Amino acid sequence: MDCMAPAATPVTAETMQEITNMLRQEQYPRVQETVVSILEDNPAIAQLWVFLAEALEHLNKKEEAWACYERAWILDPAAAWAPGTKERLKAHVNGQIPKWLKSLLEVPKVSLSAAMIVKNEAQTIADAVKQLLKATDEVIVVDTGSEDDTMALAKDAGAKVYSYTWEDDFGQARNEALSHVSGDWVLFVDGDEVLDDEDVYVPRTVAGLFNQQDPPFIFRIVQVNHMGGTIEPNYDMSRLFPTRFGLRWWGRIHEQIGPPEGGVFAQVYNRPVVRIRLHHTGYEPEVMLQKKKLDRNIELLRKTVEEDPRDVASWGFLGREYYLVGKLEEAVRALYQAEGLAAGNPNYGRVPEVRSYLTEALLKLDRLEEALQVTKRLVKDMPQFPGGWYLKGRVELTIAVKMLEEAKVSFAQSRDQAPSYRGIVSYDSAIPGFRSVVGLADVAKLQGRLNDAVTLYKMALEANPEAKEVEAQLNYLKEQSRQILQRS
Repeated sequence: MDCMAPAATPVTAETMQEITNMLRQEQYPRVQETVVSILEDNPAIAQLWVFLAEALEHLNKKEEAWACYERAWILDPAAAWAPGTKERLKAHVNGQIPKWLKSLLEVPKVSLSAAMIVKNEAQTIADAVKQLLKATDEVIVVDTGSEDDTMALAKDAGAKVYSYTWEDDFGQARNEALSHVSGDWVLFVDGDEVLDDEDVYVPRTVAGLFNQQDPPFIFRIVQVNHMGGTIEPNYDMSRLFPTRFGLRWWGRIHEQIGPPEGGVFAQVYNRPVVRIRLHHTGYEPEVMLQKKKLDRNIELLRKTVEEDPRDVASWGFLGREYYLVGKLEEAVRALYQAEGLAAGNPNYGRVPEVRSYLTEALLKLDRLEEALQVTKRLVKDMPQFPGGWYLKGRVELTIAVKMLEEAKVSFAQSRDQAPSYRGIVSYDSAIPGFRSVVGLADVAKLQGRLNDAVTLYKMALEANPEAKEVEAQLNYLKEQSRQILQRS
């Protein structure tokens, strides 16, 4: 969804196109004047900040340009242009900007709390708290039974620390932390997450921009997962929200923020993602093993679906966790259950994830036709989801590779059965000496076994010297080989 605050005058597609045309016509002063007037009433539209930044950069006002790009990047953290733009303007980051732009960038002040539930996070808790204190007015830490120095380290770092008796319910524990919060807004962070130093001012900026929104926005953060030397961003963690609406956490595990009366998927909230990057080490393989997170999650999720068999979210998460521990049959059953329940829960937004894990499990089980049907549903219902098209391609390629292997066996059988066949139905006499060999050559070519393909095409041509199509295939392969050698 677009990051858009309440607007005095709606910004139409026609207006955005007019600004685009002005940029193409290099009318940069006019773009600046036009966009500034719109941003005064619509300060949370990322693309408007990009337009203004482009105009200012062309006017050689690079400090001002970066400040505008930065605001756009906060509102659109997955923007493909951001890394290159930052590198291009790195000499102008944090430069002096004029009063008019400072005024345009200002947001109303709000109080902000951070809240955490923790257990045995001694390795990261001090860094997590110290970073949050740069960004917020207070850090609430609720300890659920640590056996290490987590509580002492959190307190020494400046957090307000409370003890809580764990009751196998993450939602309940988070609500306990929420009960101690005093800020207008709250940012929930885990004990193994550390706020990026570049983003310490972002939570307060976002809260100020959207403080008057009613119904409230619930903001997703960017969880930057460090896993075995790779870094993978996750954009689906809802963590920042205002406190005055009575929002609370629901769910024993993989809990969700929802209204005070419950029904997380019965009420639609706008959930934009903003550039609050939390560096997370909890998915490192050794950490997962040490804490037995997946086994714990499965146990809690099974309890949840036993209590409420129509809990679509918990079925989806259960299927995912089963897949991750290698229990593929159990994963398939749970994911099919989630997919079926999702049909009656139109506000449940994780259907693409459910179908993605279902496809992966079916692929590993070699249930290829089922996997193909799942991916077809995925791209039909959400054609804008790149992962769906990729998975569909993977399944189709897997089927194609398997079919090629089966074709290879069939062509070989057609050749090998010919000498002993004595049936009353005639067959094409060219099959054993020519056609089957051409078929085997075609398979070899499609499998990338080009030397085998050339050998087989030559055998076929010896059997039928008049076969111009075989000669054409040989010439094609020779030309391809020549071009490959030239490039190398």
